[in-house]
Amino acid sequence: MNFQDFFKSAKYVRAEGEHQFPYIRKEFSCDGEIKRATLYVSVLGFCELYANGKKITDDLFVTPYMQYNMQKPEDMEPNFTARHMDEYFNDELGFTVPVSEFDVKEFLLNGKNALGIIVAGGWYFTDLDKYNQYRHYGRFPKACFRLEIEKADGEIIDIISDESCLCKDSFLSRAGIYHEEQDERLEIVDFSMPDYKPEGWKKAEVHDALDAKYILNECPPDRIIKYITPVLIKETENEKIYDCKENTTGFPIVIGKGKEGDVITLKHSEDITEDGALDEAHYYSQFSTFVANGKKEEHHIRFTWHGFRYFSVSTTGDLSELNCEKVAFIHADMKNTSTFECDNDTVNFIYDAYIRTQLENCHCGVPSDCPQIERKGYTGDGQLLAPLGMMLFNSKSFYKKWLCDISDAQDRKSGFVHHTAPIFAGCGGGLGGWSVAIITVPYAYYKAYGDIELLREFYPKMKKYMSFMEDETLNGLIEIHKRPTTDWGRLGDWNGPRKPLLPQNFVNSCLYAEALYKVIEIANALGETGDIPAIEEKIASLKSAIDANFFDSETGDYCNNEQASNAFAINIGLGDERTKENLKNRYEETKCFDTGIFGTAKLPKVFFELGYADTAMLLYTTKEPISFYTWQKEGATTLREAWQNARSLNHPMFGSVVLYLFENLLGIKQKDTEYKNIVIKPCLTSLINEAKGSIDTASGVISVSFKRTSGKIIFDVVIPAKSDAEFIFEDKKYALTAGANRLEFAQR
Repeated sequence: MNFQDFFKSAKYVRAEGEHQFPYIRKEFSCDGEIKRATLYVSVLGFCELYANGKKITDDLFVTPYMQYNMQKPEDMEPNFTARHMDEYFNDELGFTVPVSEFDVKEFLLNGKNALGIIVAGGWYFTDLDKYNQYRHYGRFPKACFRLEIEKADGEIIDIISDESCLCKDSFLSRAGIYHEEQDERLEIVDFSMPDYKPEGWKKAEVHDALDAKYILNECPPDRIIKYITPVLIKETENEKIYDCKENTTGFPIVIGKGKEGDVITLKHSEDITEDGALDEAHYYSQFSTFVANGKKEEHHIRFTWHGFRYFSVSTTGDLSELNCEKVAFIHADMKNTSTFECDNDTVNFIYDAYIRTQLENCHCGVPSDCPQIERKGYTGDGQLLAPLGMMLFNSKSFYKKWLCDISDAQDRKSGFVHHTAPIFAGCGGGLGGWSVAIITVPYAYYKAYGDIELLREFYPKMKKYMSFMEDETLNGLIEIHKRPTTDWGRLGDWNGPRKPLLPQNFVNSCLYAEALYKVIEIANALGETGDIPAIEEKIASLKSAIDANFFDSETGDYCNNEQASNAFAINIGLGDERTKENLKNRYEETKCFDTGIFGTAKLPKVFFELGYADTAMLLYTTKEPISFYTWQKEGATTLREAWQNARSLNHPMFGSVVLYLFENLLGIKQKDTEYKNIVIKPCLTSLINEAKGSIDTASGVISVSFKRTSGKIIFDVVIPAKSDAEFIFEDKKYALTAGANRLEFAQR
């Protein structure tokens, strides 16, 4: 759809001059009975919506973050170099603007009415991050709306944003994605009341629509999911420090009027020091300030979120008058629709921490890397976790939106896919693990939901990307060498605990070959079988180059069997029996992960598939210093960005291992799409005696449990009515029926 389909003759409006965050007001009259009233809204930034003094929606951060337009050099950080210019500004990208739709019939009056909008910067005008950098999409946030009223007699009335809208500076002095500052003395509570007198307000400045695709927003909004009660753990003359008892995303709500002009400051951190102060290393410049008006009882941010466990409250006034009894816990309105539990506390911790971490990294339609520092939709983290995110959460519309972002992040000329979606130019990644999202995320979506039309839409984009990768092949391996980039554009197995890391061209070549196998499956599903021989030839060429450059014929190892290198190779069908045995021996000796973002996912996958279930579960349950157990012992409630000395304490990437608890330990796998044909093949291990779990699929709920007892092992399996299923145990197959199934076997 285009702009006119939603907004007809409406215009984007903003306050004139240098004013960033205005109140916008539109007065209109409507007499007679109303049959229907639909409000369409597009905001370049975030907003709150009001009609006749009432807030229209509890949705936060209206509207979602997408790639609105091509950024300009003047809207980027001051040190955005010529290298970035070559890498980004010459691309031909896609641009999409979401349009939110609201039923506002109940808010309208017979006679005089008023619409009101408070506009903030959001991702469009980001403000400075902790590095004093910004990547604005434009200098001034803007709003556009059309209210379509259908009266009982059939008359249609359009109320639109145009030069008749009035604007005034709001109470927001800073309101980008990273910070918020409010001067509550400037807040006008009744600005959207029909009888409010907008004296001194000025006419809005109007702007044309963006040259972008406009789509109806169907993405789950951010909402306050619950309230957490924080605990006051330290009080000094200057500040109060609170502990939420869990890492969270959202904002504290401070209670107390204060005196007019008092400045209340909140700072947020993921950790504290030994003396109970906020840890500056995990603060990330997350702050908010409020200039009190002496009347308002509650103080909290409204147009962004923070990622934190601890926070401090200070004021220029009387600190004893302020306290905090609740913290708003915020993420996209998605739910965990899975369950998992076993007889090992650390494995349970991994599952629980991943669920929390993933949800806390879903905001504004983007699966982010972290909720407090960068907050960006890195395609590496996102594509790695997409199958799990679609399996464990009711996330279909969330990922449908992010797929649009991935498409927009592809250069139409070369086929290159950027490392974040939406693009935040200059961020790091790699050709195999990051930009391969153009293949792996549509594939995961197809497998989860059976959407063949989406697959058909993305297939030409995959082929364009494959052409780019062919052009960037150097000595038979995937290595970016023509497109300008820095070392941050040449990442491989990012953020392992030991240096040096594996060669990036080895990692990216293995990951790209793995993706090409998915393209073959996609081509078969679409009937594009004529493309398959060339893809098979490319896979064979990649594997030959990997062997030639990294395989040691004397030992059977790739890259000296370091950091899951043998697992990367085995995963794409390389190596021999020595490769497998050496891999097993290495990790039975080290007893821990020594891997980064992708190696951590590949190890348990390969071990389970090779039949080394004990070796796989050893990595989950180990109590070595580098382990999930160490995080658990240290009181973590979310997963971390690094095994030791992590920068971010809320990073979902190592949660990829949760997938194999369902697919291998419990054994839930599908033969085709939507779990219509299921194979239940548990991988038993001496380290786990009982486990149970369930997932809610497109075909219905599947659950599996097993328990060793009195010389027996008992399996209970529930199969949806819409699915066919079989159970495999000790190489024998057993038919399963819809509903509950129990199978008992003697232990050997």
